[in-house]
Amino acid sequence: MHTVVLQLKPHQESFYRVVHDKIRGLDAIVLCEGATDTEAAKKILQKMKETQPKTAVQQVVAFTDAGGKENIPLLADALLALLKLSRKLRTIAVIMDAEESTAERRAKSFIDSLLSRKGDLQLQLAELQKDSACSQVFTCNIRVNGRNLKLILAINGDFTLPFTKHTLEDHCLKLAGTPLPRAPQTTAQSAKQLLDIATCLDEIDKADLETACKAFAHICRALELLYAETTHPRPAKDETDNH
Repeated sequence: MHTVVLQLKPHQESFYRVVHDKIRGLDAIVLCEGATDTEAAKKILQKMKETQPKTAVQQVVAFTDAGGKENIPLLADALLALLKLSRKLRTIAVIMDAEESTAERRAKSFIDSLLSRKGDLQLQLAELQKDSACSQVFTCNIRVNGRNLKLILAINGDFTLPFTKHTLEDHCLKLAGTPLPRAPQTTAQSAKQLLDIATCLDEIDKADLETACKAFAHICRALELLYAETTHPRPAKDETDNH
C-alpha cells in the first residue's frame, strides 16, 4: 500500500478553496464527524499501510472532519462539493457516530440528507448496501456528471453497551480493556463519560493491527474497501460515457 495521507482543515480556510487548491489529485477522501474520528482512522490506516506491499501506483488519501456532531450537515455539503469539483476522486468514506439511532438508520439518514441537498447536481445513487463482512459498514455506487464513484459509510457504536448514545468511544472502551458497565448499574449516557479520548488514541498507537481492528472493525473494513477501490485500474473512460 503506497499511500500519501493528507490532512485537510476546512474550518481554517474556505472548504471550496481547499477543494480547488488541494484536492484535484486525490484518489479518495475520508470525511469524519469529528477530529477524534479523523485521528483514529489515520492511525489505523498507518498500521494497515505497514502490513501491505507497496504498489506501483501511489494513492493519495485525504482526511477531514466536520468539527463535531452539530456540524453533521457539513459532511453532506462537503461530499457534494467534492462530487462537483474533483474529477479524479474515486472513493469517499464517511465515518460518523450512530448516536441514538441504529447503524442502518444513521446511514440511510445521511443518504437522505445528501439527496435533499443536491440541488441541480446530476446525482444518481444506487441502493444502499450493507457490507457482508461488517454490519456497520454500508456502500453505495454514485453516478454524477457522467462519473462513477463509491461511497462508503462507517457507523460508530457498540450496540451491546448499555448507553443511550453510541459513539466512537464505545470502541475505545473495548480496545482499552475498560470494564464494561451493565445496565442498570451505569448512569452514563455514553462511553465519552467513562474514557478520556487521549487514552483511546494512545491505545491505538500501542495496539497491533489485528487488535485495533477487533475494536474498530467498521473503520478497518471501510479503509479496506477504500483501498480496494483506489487500487483497481482506472478505466480510460467511463463505460457509460459511450451511451
